[in-house]
Amino acid sequence: MTTQEREIINAAITALQQIVGLPARLAPVRADLERDLEDATIEIEANRRKYRFAAEVKTVDRFETPAMVKAGVTDTRRPPLLIAPYITREVAGRCRELHLPFIDTAGNAYLEGPGLFIYVVGQPRPDQLKQDRFRALNPAGLQVVFALLCQPELMRANYRKIAAAAKVALGTLGPVMKDLEGRGLIRLNPATNRQLLDPPRMLQEWVTYYPTTLRPKLNPRRFHADPERLQLATIKKCGAYWGGEGAAERLTQFLKPEHFTIYARGPIAELVAANRMRADRNGNVEVLEAFWDFETRADDLVPPVLVYADLLATNDGRNAEAARMIYEQRIEPTFRQNK
Repeated sequence: MTTQEREIINAAITALQQIVGLPARLAPVRADLERDLEDATIEIEANRRKYRFAAEVKTVDRFETPAMVKAGVTDTRRPPLLIAPYITREVAGRCRELHLPFIDTAGNAYLEGPGLFIYVVGQPRPDQLKQDRFRALNPAGLQVVFALLCQPELMRANYRKIAAAAKVALGTLGPVMKDLEGRGLIRLNPATNRQLLDPPRMLQEWVTYYPTTLRPKLNPRRFHADPERLQLATIKKCGAYWGGEGAAERLTQFLKPEHFTIYARGPIAELVAANRMRADRNGNVEVLEAFWDFETRADDLVPPVLVYADLLATNDGRNAEAARMIYEQRIEPTFRQNK
């Protein structure tokens, strides 16, 4: 565990004792139990009985997190336990639907087992979380993480080059990198080779926060255009790149796009005119501003990490399958090459 994760666990255990009145502790791990997917074993005492949970610490509190944790459970000998800085009412309800126990640092909790049922929601977010939001999860931080995920070799570059690739101010970079280091996601010590330590976890966190934190700030505009005309369009000459379903079709040949996502650098008048787009708030085309400054391997497509995020944000089964293919074929190999 990182220091940050241990602090979250200790704060959640303390809150559980104060709000619910149940004693809990970090328990020793038995040698015969797998520990690959959890961060700690938590023992909770209730009704003169001890309940053991395989705990996983997550620093995100979005709606998608419980399903991700639940899907990762392989050891059925102990129920999983999600431990988070804060769980909203919406996420708490989702955990209950999935039968995924959780505790947080505010005292919100859902615990279920033989002879045990606890459900506490609505405790206010602790003041320290309001004041100390993770820097890598604000819009500029997400731009930095995106650049590092797309080009892991940037970890060996100077800060000026990283900031330029991420299109953020140089002064923004230091606090973001320190945040990532503190949570065990990157190593900054030049003597031991600066590198990404847990790119899959970074990606999961980025994909969770991108749709609600960074994407709305990219000046999204909606249009309607003829799908067949769009599929034949060459948008790169207008300073634009395919994202979402349009990019997924080109990367996987798996699905026929129904909705089109385009990321543009600069004014879009030429793009709109060339493809006969008309403004329509419910249109089949969404145009957003490009937020990175580095070349992609396929020069008319956004980086695969962004295609992956766009697809997952739609909650469409076909798009989720295309996202899985893109992760396995385009993203995960890049992570392996840069270990």
